[in-house]
Order: sequence, then structure tokens, then C-alpha cells
Amino acid sequence: MQATNKKPLYEFLVFEAEKNGHSARDLLKIMMLSRESDVRESILFRQGRGQFCLPSAGHESLVVIAPHIKSGDSVYCYYRDRALLLSMGVPLEDIALGFFAKAASSSAGRQMSSHFSYKPLNVMSCATPTGLQCLPAAGHAWANKMQRSNDVVLCCIGDASTRQGEFFEALAFSIQENLPIIFIVSDNGYGISTPTQDISPLALGLLPADRTRVVNGRDVSSVYEEFSDIFSQVRSGRGPQIAWVKMDRMMSHTSSDDQSRYRPEDELKDMVLHDPIVALKDSLLKYGVITGEEFDALDAVVKDEVKMIYHNAEQAPSPQIENIKDNLWSPRKSLQPKSFENTFEGNEWNIIQAFNETLTKIMQDRDDVLVFGEDVEDPKGGVFGLTKGLSSRYAGRVVNSPLAEATIAGIASGVCQKGYFPIFELQFIDFVGTAFNQIANQIATLRWRTNGDYKCPMIIYAPCGGYISGGGPWHSQTNESWFAHIPGLKVYIPSDANDVAEMLHFSAYGDDPVLFLLPKNLFQKNFPVRREAQLLIESPSSKNHGQHVTIVTWGNCVDIVSDATVTVSEVGIQVEVFDIRSIVPCDLSSVKRSVSKTGRLIVVHEDNKTCGFGQNVISEILSDPDVFSEMYHAPVLVSRDDVLIPFNRIQELSVLPDADDVVMAIKKVMGVL
Repeated sequence: MQATNKKPLYEFLVFEAEKNGHSARDLLKIMMLSRESDVRESILFRQGRGQFCLPSAGHESLVVIAPHIKSGDSVYCYYRDRALLLSMGVPLEDIALGFFAKAASSSAGRQMSSHFSYKPLNVMSCATPTGLQCLPAAGHAWANKMQRSNDVVLCCIGDASTRQGEFFEALAFSIQENLPIIFIVSDNGYGISTPTQDISPLALGLLPADRTRVVNGRDVSSVYEEFSDIFSQVRSGRGPQIAWVKMDRMMSHTSSDDQSRYRPEDELKDMVLHDPIVALKDSLLKYGVITGEEFDALDAVVKDEVKMIYHNAEQAPSPQIENIKDNLWSPRKSLQPKSFENTFEGNEWNIIQAFNETLTKIMQDRDDVLVFGEDVEDPKGGVFGLTKGLSSRYAGRVVNSPLAEATIAGIASGVCQKGYFPIFELQFIDFVGTAFNQIANQIATLRWRTNGDYKCPMIIYAPCGGYISGGGPWHSQTNESWFAHIPGLKVYIPSDANDVAEMLHFSAYGDDPVLFLLPKNLFQKNFPVRREAQLLIESPSSKNHGQHVTIVTWGNCVDIVSDATVTVSEVGIQVEVFDIRSIVPCDLSSVKRSVSKTGRLIVVHEDNKTCGFGQNVISEILSDPDVFSEMYHAPVLVSRDDVLIPFNRIQELSVLPDADDVVMAIKKVMGVL
């Protein structure tokens, strides 16, 4: 972690900065613009003209990183990177528009202020959950390496956030793959009010010494010189580097905080004495690069410029309410693929065969598709054989992941940004918890929070569901209701081999993130091969027609409902069954027409009852007054009760819905109980 010998300060001030297109005076101005905009935002907040401000004061020395950044590089920034982004060329006007949440800001007013994003300079959108950017940054760097690019990814993070597990996962993956990525840790000593000097990974000795260097962030020449060597190391193929930059947080954490209440007075006084702007100004004065009069004139120009920019931004149009759903989804339906053609040899196939056959065709048609997941490579080809043979056929495009679900989802988000289409596997949906942060907060939100500048087209697939022997609590869940609650994410649960093939095919040519749940209890069941594709994959599939009862179901429960309908047909009850297949989006128009005809509704699913998606279906149906007025009986939900799924086979079957439960529900709504 030893620092390199830096060049003399004067050489940096006069020669080094200028040869990279930034005079020392330019750098000083950018630092002053950043600080003045912090001050302006805090004033506007106190005046009630802004909702929130998050200052970067004390972090301005990072401006000297900009000369090392090339046009193909990408920056995964965090919310105190104002000065760095200004030095890269991000307009202060865009930052000001973001402060006022205006329509013309990079997020169209959807993100909090200081949550930067700027597509023209490859600045990736900053999200509030700390550390969220690390795994996508590693994925982006992996894509750079696969494309044999010399481009570097910068992953910026605060020191407190380096205790997030995703930081360590990203670092581990980056070292494993020797990726061109720089982790820039801005260490200002605090996580809001908590001192980090004794609890950071650096303090605990958890970082690789040969890849970590401590940088004096109070001194611009030190920062410049250290990063000159760091960029050189990474561009030469020596893998990831960590720059731990020690600096000061010269203003409170946010406008909601007052650091004078918890920081020692002598500490606050000391950091003022080491203000990087003052230090650079004094150096310029000392070496005669600038005079006192010139500095005063520059200071006045900066104040006027910032005041005018924020004045104009405040007057800019606000976003229109009717546009709030714009870019929640892709504006186009698909990439217009070749129409689905089922060439499977044989009259029957199962879900595993359908998935494998379709994925093979997709990879043959699209060389931008990557498969990544635990054990997906041959000879295993996935624990269920879903990817059997693919790594042998498409070497380098089907890759085993570490045992880390967050890594799988986060890497998917990153490789998207370089034009790859991820079809990534989670071995069981039950283990999605660690990946939930990436799916819910990064992948599903990216298009919307950047108003379409960035997107995450991909498929994450996972086996799901119970009715298997020995699954227990964490190999038997479906959890679709968790994901139905996330705007921007499509959720599919096909229940037969034909739907698997068609929905996988069309998802692979779409432009949105799709969670593809595969009911593993049906994996080995044979289905007649359907040669004609059903193109309306996001509409319910009608399984059979009837006039007495409408049943809505999906996944494993389609089989259960089918058995029940056979039983009740023997006593003359005709049931109309819909397999909705697509949880999100869910088009219930055909179901409503059916309920208007039958006057009775039953919903069957294996997820547990409270807040399960079945309750949503019932709510949607009953909220239509025309349908409600035609109903003869209150809707009935058949589901697992609010209990986990036990390992014991007898107990497992006792908590999951079965055909007898459905028969009882049918008799109930028919009034024959």
C-alpha cells in the first residue's frame, strides 16, 4: 500500500495538468464550481426552494482523475462525486436541474438530487442503496475484457459502504477474472455520524495489499500522480486496483444532518485547515500561476455563474404528471425475432428439453447471449440439466458463476451495458434473497430512473415450487408475489413445455428484464409438442371451457386444477380454466369476460395466502363493477396457508393445495356443500 514518489508540485501545476487538457486554473475553477454549487443548494434548501441536498465538499481533489479518463471508460459514480463529474464534462446545468427535480434532468425528476447520471460520458446512474453499483461495475468490466477493450471502469464508493457484502463480491469477482476496474473509495471518515477509522476494510486489513494504495485526498498533486500510475497498471492488464482516498467531509452528511452535534470541534477546525481548494489556491499563488487579484476575479465569476445556472434551472419546466410511467417498460414489444419455429424431433417433450432446445437456438441466432450461473457448464449443465451441452457448443459464453446470487444478478446488469444479453440462472428461486437488492433496486429501476437513457434487457431464470420430495423450506417456494410488487420487472411462470419454449424465445428478443420461473415439479412431465406458436404470451392461456365456474391458476397448480375439473365434470359442473402464465404484466380481460359469464371465481396458487398474487387477481376482478354485478358467489382463494413448507413429505403435501381442495372450492361456489 505504499504511495509512489510524486512529481514536484510545480511540475504538476504547470505541466502535467496542461498536457492533459486541463490547466491548473481550470481545475481550480471546477473545484470552486463544485463547492459553490454545494453552498448554493444548501441556501436554496434553507429557503424552502429545494427538497434535499447532498454535498460533496471536501471531495474536490478527485477532479484530477479526469485527465486519465478516456472516452470509452465508464464511471459508476456515487453521490459525492460532483467535482469529479464536473471535471469530466458533466454540465453543472444538469446537476442543477436534478436538484430541482426538473423534466430536463437526467432522471426527468425521478431521482433524488446528487444521484448523478450522464449517458454521453458513460456516467452510470447512481442509486441510493449503498454499494449497489459495485457488482454492475464488475459486470461492465467483465464485458470490456471479453470484448478485448482497453476501456476501464471506475467504481466509486464511500468508505462506510465498503462494509456492504456486494463490495466484497465485486472485488472477489474482479480479482478472479483480472478485470480492468478501479475501485475508488472516498474515505471521509464517517458513515453519517459513525466514525469508520476502526471498522473499514482498510483498517481491518481485509484488502489485498498488492492491489490497494492509500492516497492523500487533501493534495491534488498526490491524487493526480497516484491515479496516473493506477490507470497505467489497469490498462496494462494487471487487473483491479483499489484507490483508498483519504479526504474530509467538510459539510454535514445531507441537508437532514448537523455534523456539529457529533463531530469533535478540533476535528472540524483541522479539516478547514486542509481544504483542498485552499491548498491548491495557495500553491498557485506561491508558484505565481495565478495572482490574488485573478483569484478574486475567478471567485466572483464562479459565484455569478453558479447563481445564474441555478436560477435558470429553478425556472425550467417540471415533469408532467401524465408522463410518470414513461420508460417503466420498453416502448417497443420486441426486437422482431424470427418467428418461433418448433423443430423439436418427436411428438412429446418436457420442460427441460423445451428450455434447452430453445436456448440453444437463441444462442445460435444471437452471439451476444451469455449464460452465467452456478454449475451451468458441462459436464453437469445445471443441477436440472437445463444448460446441458451448451458450454461445449458455445465455449466462453456459458460460464460457471461463484456461489453468490447477488453476483449473478449484478453481473447481468453490468454486461447489459456493453451490448450483451444475459440469460442467467439462479439455481433455486428460494435463494434469491441476496440477489433481491440487484433485481429490485438496480435492474428493474434502471430504465425508469434514467428516463430511458439506460436499460437492463435480460432473463434471469430459476426453478421454483414445491410438490417435490425433500425440498423443505428453501427448495420449494415460488415467491412470485415478491416480484410482482416490483415495477419494471416482467414475471413469467409457464406451466408446460410449449409455453416454456415460446415465452423464453420471445423474452430473449424483448427489451425488458424478465424473471422466468420454472415449476420444477413439472420438469419431467411430457407435453404434446405444439407446432404453431401462440404469440400472445402475456395473455392467459385458456385450458378448457365451461359455463359454471371460472378458475385462474398458474405453475404447478395448473395440473391440480385439471384433475379437479375432471372430478367435478362427472357431476355435471363445467369449469373454465385460465393459466395466466404472465404474472407481470397480467392481462385479466379474458378472465373478466369469463367471470361475467359464469358468475363464480376461484384462484389457485401454491404461494402462501397473505399478499399472494391470487389476492391481487381477486381484487382486480371485483374492482370491475360490471363483473361484480354478475357474480353469484364471493370469490374463493385456494393456496398454501401462511406457513413454511416442511421437509417431511406428508407434511409438505398437507400444506400445499391439492385437487381435493379445488373440488371443495368448486362445490362451495356452486352452493352444493
